Amino acid sequence: MSSGAPSGETPDRGSAPIERPGLAVWITGALMLALGIATSILMLGEFRSRSYLYLFFYSIPSNAAISVFPHEPVLLFFGKFADPWIAAAVATAGTLVAGWMDHSVFVPVLQLRALQGYRENRLYRRAIDLYRRSPFLALVVAGFTPLPFFPFKFLSFSDAYPMPRYLAALAVSRFPRYLLLLWLGRVLEIPTWILAVLFLAGLSVYGWRAGPSLWRRLRSAAERRRDPARPRGGGAGRSPTRDGSGRAREAGSENDNTG
Repeated sequence: MSSGAPSGETPDRGSAPIERPGLAVWITGALMLALGIATSILMLGEFRSRSYLYLFFYSIPSNAAISVFPHEPVLLFFGKFADPWIAAAVATAGTLVAGWMDHSVFVPVLQLRALQGYRENRLYRRAIDLYRRSPFLALVVAGFTPLPFFPFKFLSFSDAYPMPRYLAALAVSRFPRYLLLLWLGRVLEIPTWILAVLFLAGLSVYGWRAGPSLWRRLRSAAERRRDPARPRGGGAGRSPTRDGSGRAREAGSENDNTG
């Protein structure tokens, strides 16, 4: 399943740029949001915390591309009483639902013509070149190990990696990871209050990392609406002039006009 790029070149292999997402993207995105809200309500209210059904539904928003719900403390908690094989299978099933929704939403979104500037980013082009050498293996390793998984999701979605292979990589990597966490929960028998503290700490870390980035994006979008000519942040709206000659010509042209 390896798919390397030609030497010295990183071609854009995502889907053709589109102007706006389709109706299915909006519906799936709304479903993702509803599941996140429902999970928050369940956590704050009464729920059968030892139910496999709860584990299944919790595994969906906790494994979505944009999520503040950590899955590790919950699996450690279930490991104290649940059958590890059944619990791992249930959590993996919820993860696959999350993967299907993520892929359905973010692959089209990352092909939007208005967002294509990220493809010119030097770090992205280096990362996508490495990722394409063995995308399936990269997803499996990142999905099983403590490596941050979101960057690999981003690369996969931006490159329109086929959904069946993406879901297969999730299943291959997440099932043994969940089984290991459940086993640790059974062996260590961590007190529930400590797991609750870990859960709240996970929420705080995710919120601390995602909050400022989300605020910057919202502020940038608001500024662009007020001033459509404003370049996009993060280098997305810059022309890829490597030697600076384009800027020099622009400066010279301005001097000619004003002189």
